[in-house]
Formats: sequence, C-alpha cells, structure tokens
Amino acid sequence: MSNASLSRYAGWSAIVSAIATILGLVTLLIFFAQGEPWGTINDITSVILAISLLPVLLMLHRLHRRDTPNISLAALIIGVIAMLVAAVFQSLLIIKAISFAQTAILVPSAFGLFGVSLMVFGFLGLANAALPRRLILLSIMAGAGYVLVIIGIIVGGQEHPLTAIGGLIAVIGYPIWAIWFSRLVLSGKVTIQSTG
Repeated sequence: MSNASLSRYAGWSAIVSAIATILGLVTLLIFFAQGEPWGTINDITSVILAISLLPVLLMLHRLHRRDTPNISLAALIIGVIAMLVAAVFQSLLIIKAISFAQTAILVPSAFGLFGVSLMVFGFLGLANAALPRRLILLSIMAGAGYVLVIIGIIVGGQEHPLTAIGGLIAVIGYPIWAIWFSRLVLSGKVTIQSTG
C-alpha cells in the first residue's frame, strides 16, 4: 500500500474508531440501564473499533519506523495482534459461540495492549517530532487509560476504581486524539517520510 493511500485510509479509519469509541460508551451505559440488545450493540462497536485501529497502527508505525524501526515494529505487532484477538473474541461473543465470562478479561487485556502500543508510539513521537507535542501527550494519556482499565479489572474486577478512571480517560482522550490525528493526516500536514 502506498504511503498516500495509507494516509487516506488511516485518516478515515481514525474517525471511525473515534465514533466507535463514543458509541461504545453510550451503548454500554444504556445496557447497564436497560439491558439487551444494547450489550450486543456495544460488542459490535468493539469489533468495529478493533478493526478500524489496524490502519491507524500501521500509519503510526510508518511515521516512526525510519528513526526507531525495531521498537516501532514491536509496537505495531503488539497492537495488531491485540486488536485481532479483540475482534475475533467479540465476534464470537456476538454470535453466541462463547460466553461473556470467556471474554471478560481477554478483550479488555487486548485493548490494554493496544494502549501500550499507543503509548509506545507516543514516546517515539516525543523523540522524532513526527506529530505535534500536545497530540503525542494525548496519545500517551489515552493509551494509559486503556492500560489502567485492565489493571483495575485484574486487581479488583470491573467495579474497581481504576477500571472506571482508566475507562473515562480512554473514552475521552482517544476520540479527541483520533479526530485530531485524522485531520492532520487527511490534510497532508503529517506525511510518511521515506525509509530509504
């Protein structure tokens, strides 16, 4: 895929991921208040989110691979594998091939690993200034939110304060980051440099 094609695809995918994140929060809150079918709709938004993050991760890798190829590649691999795991297991949950209990830790852990990947790309961005500094700091914050969610779940379950705090940080920070990132990428203000 050419750099120009990836930029367009990643830009629009970032917008889709921001919308999926917001819809995921809304449907989760409605599910807690009213029950089904909102839980299933929330699961569908998780699949859309996971799939839409794949081109975003690839774009981040291409932005950083010239200066830090090994670390950037590791962040890409971790993020892609995590999002594929999340998409597959959420899809299996949607079609009722597995139960929620079988995804309760695995899927949040996958999104936690995505958070790690987003943080790594953020720290790489601090070194090479491929993106604006405030956008980089926002990616680190959003990634940390995803990580806090899984720490909270492991430590004390879905009701643990870290789960709520991390979730709030992620669902506020990530969509803002994704929309800002997409605007820069789609406008051509952020471009992939040649590795040659």
